[in-house]
Amino acid sequence: MKRRLLLGIIFFASFAFAAQEAELGCKRLRIVLDPGLNQKMIDHEWASGKIRTEEPTVLQLVGCEGQLLDRFVLEAPLAKLDPEPLRGAHNPTYLVTADLTAEAGSYNGPLTVPIEIIDDRLVPAMAKSPDKSVKPIRLSQTLKSGWKRVPYQNADELLSVTSQPKSPGFVTIYRRYFLSPDGWQVKQRTKQELWESDSDFPSRTLFP
Repeated sequence: MKRRLLLGIIFFASFAFAAQEAELGCKRLRIVLDPGLNQKMIDHEWASGKIRTEEPTVLQLVGCEGQLLDRFVLEAPLAKLDPEPLRGAHNPTYLVTADLTAEAGSYNGPLTVPIEIIDDRLVPAMAKSPDKSVKPIRLSQTLKSGWKRVPYQNADELLSVTSQPKSPGFVTIYRRYFLSPDGWQVKQRTKQELWESDSDFPSRTLFP
């Protein structure tokens, strides 16, 4: 009971700290920061790797009368919302990024997830692979991984590239997330090579 009351107080008090939002008719999707953060701090300290002590950012779906419909806790205090929904998605879908950058390491950095709005609920988008397995879509931006949103006909696709060690060197995985009548699908191709983020983003032809 105390936790619910505290969350309610934080919800109403933190509207002044909402850094970004997207309009869905009379509803709102908004990023709500820890009160110790503001948009200027996010812009200045993004991907710096600085150790943070603030609470993780919360993504909130707010109803037409200002009521909280749903909330989704992100994985870090610094976060950003892309207000442009993904084109062609079956449900309104927005890209939300949490900054997981650490001071050292080639495999940490901002992590982007597509969040679907289904029946007034915030749901991480899932993609089905050719082997029928279903996994959440997670797009990382690190020294050895990157991703890109690209238009294809009347929809958006998400291209993801990741390099990881594998004897005798590295393998690079090229993933393409795309929409079908059954929802998000993913196909991938693996090549024995290294890709790093200081190179150009791979050609579209490398993605299956």
